[in-house]
Amino acid sequence: MTDKKTSKTTPLDLRSNGGYGILGSWANAYLAKPSKTLATGREINMASKIETFADGTASFFSHRVPAWHALGTVTENALSANEALETAHLNWEVLQYPVMADVSGTPVIADGKRANVRTHPKTGDASVLGIVGTRYTVVQNEQAFKFCDDILDVGGATFETAGSLDKGRRVFMTMKMPEGINVGGHDAINMYLMVVNSHDGSTPLLAAVTPVRVVCANTVAAGVAAAKSVYRVSHTASATGRLSDAREALKMSYQYTGEFELLANELYSKSMSDSEFIKFAEKLMGDAPIVKEGESTRSLAMFESKRDSLMGLWKAPTQDNIKNTQWAAYNTVVEYVDWFSPVRGGNVEVRRGERIVENTSNDFKEKALALLK
Repeated sequence: MTDKKTSKTTPLDLRSNGGYGILGSWANAYLAKPSKTLATGREINMASKIETFADGTASFFSHRVPAWHALGTVTENALSANEALETAHLNWEVLQYPVMADVSGTPVIADGKRANVRTHPKTGDASVLGIVGTRYTVVQNEQAFKFCDDILDVGGATFETAGSLDKGRRVFMTMKMPEGINVGGHDAINMYLMVVNSHDGSTPLLAAVTPVRVVCANTVAAGVAAAKSVYRVSHTASATGRLSDAREALKMSYQYTGEFELLANELYSKSMSDSEFIKFAEKLMGDAPIVKEGESTRSLAMFESKRDSLMGLWKAPTQDNIKNTQWAAYNTVVEYVDWFSPVRGGNVEVRRGERIVENTSNDFKEKALALLK
């Protein structure tokens, strides 16, 4: 950029997305004028591995607002568990069969193994969802939803979403709790209980408290020492008893919500300047990779892209109501992880959606929170 009065070049780098960068190292920082995507909050196509059928319907339903992948049925009122099973096409069971190998025309049974098999009532197709041990106890979709219905009856929560991923290998459902929180009195956080169950043996049934910031849909769950945020039900003979204990899961959600609110308000009460955020980001990311002559610059380019994204989000409109606080610094990192960080394996939108549903890839969030505490 050229200063017309002095005809000297100033250290500003205009960018194609409408933003600008201050050239140089971390000391100069990148203070971005947000792009259209940042300014509007959520202009990202959040597709996922939701099951879709030949008639265009999908194994998903959403309460009041369309889901991020623009599939499923929008409902005007919260659904009961039975209605959700029907609407999301989750009204099927998993049966177990012996695992056999064809050895020169002779069937050989694999000891200690069973195949979890589903026959879908909508398509009539049978598929193997996973190979598990003989001690594995199937938690049927009806059981998982009954667990949620009990929480609804006891605590007044409402169903929001439900669906199946990876052709039925995992099912998920979310319930919106009746009361959220307000950080600093004006940053609204909705509290959800997200339940994820697997039929492929990969995970137990998980019921996780999931805070979602209204202004940007960030999943801002944070670890607090005084309360747990995940209720687990293993696929063993004791699963039925654990599933009946909805009150325990609800108690967990209330305890976590209280402790999370204390933590969030503490971060909100602590101011943070641009220069302090730069130092925080430096510690969070560490040193830039050293690239020798002739070596690939890919790692350096990724580092710089990550740095630029963080600095841009620090100045994004999604932080306006909490700007210049440690709570804004944490949300900057969360927004980067949830919506802008690179993903591996398959379609980018698919994988990003899965990470949010399954609450994975949280190491960067947790490291940021540890630096702020």
